[in-house]
Amino acid sequence: MKKNGMVFILFWAALLLGACASKEAKDEVSQMDFQAEMELRAPDPAAGERPKILFVGNSHTFYNDLAGTFARIADDFGQRSDVYELSRGQYSLKQFADPENEMGMLFDSTVSGKKWDFVILQESSGNAMSSSAEENMFSDSRILDEKVKSAGGQTAFLMTWAPKDGMKNGLKKQSREELQSIMANNYIAISNELNDLLIPAGVAFMRCVQEYPEIELWNQDGKHPSPAGSYLAACTVYAVVYQKSPEHCGYTGQLEREEAEKLQKVAAELILNPGTAAPSSS
Repeated sequence: MKKNGMVFILFWAALLLGACASKEAKDEVSQMDFQAEMELRAPDPAAGERPKILFVGNSHTFYNDLAGTFARIADDFGQRSDVYELSRGQYSLKQFADPENEMGMLFDSTVSGKKWDFVILQESSGNAMSSSAEENMFSDSRILDEKVKSAGGQTAFLMTWAPKDGMKNGLKKQSREELQSIMANNYIAISNELNDLLIPAGVAFMRCVQEYPEIELWNQDGKHPSPAGSYLAACTVYAVVYQKSPEHCGYTGQLEREEAEKLQKVAAELILNPGTAAPSSS
């Protein structure tokens, strides 16, 4: 009996080790080459005269007034726009997709029956960096996308940025680059599935870190954007929505002109001139 019991224990130990190894293999992250050319869908049509644009998200959107920064960049180029924002701290797309949630009801009343040119959706970082995005991010995105398209608008997904110092996932610490790769893959997958626009601000962050490491893109908590980070994200939104370069924009917000020009260049090269990006330093 002892021998059989030992065999039984060893058998289950082998199964558990195999399961752990299988999980580790599944959790392996293929790091994205952030300097590689991205195949990005262009809007149809691009923003014209006085487009109506809605930003939907959480603190990553309302920190440093991302929507307002975008509007002021466009305004500096003589392109007036009507920009609105629905955001609440720590919210994910699930709350906006829930018609019984306060913000979900507000989303419905804001979008339904109105003509929107673009609705920009920003998922929570936790959901966007999850290996099980199909269970939350994707299903909620489908619900919201259907509502946007029913109202005649174009959906755009705003890919945000991974934490500056990475994050611990269980017993394993994942780097910023690993987490950004997961996030990028999830955003690319859902935007491709729905034939929607992708605004890869997170990739712009990674490129900027490689090309201009002296620019601080995160605030002190290492998660939310600094004014420079929000400006870079706004430049990336502008390049996608208008299909025009943000370079030579006179509006620089709180930034020194030289710093703003570097951020404008990163966004322009990522969205409009992919072949001109600097080679990866890795």
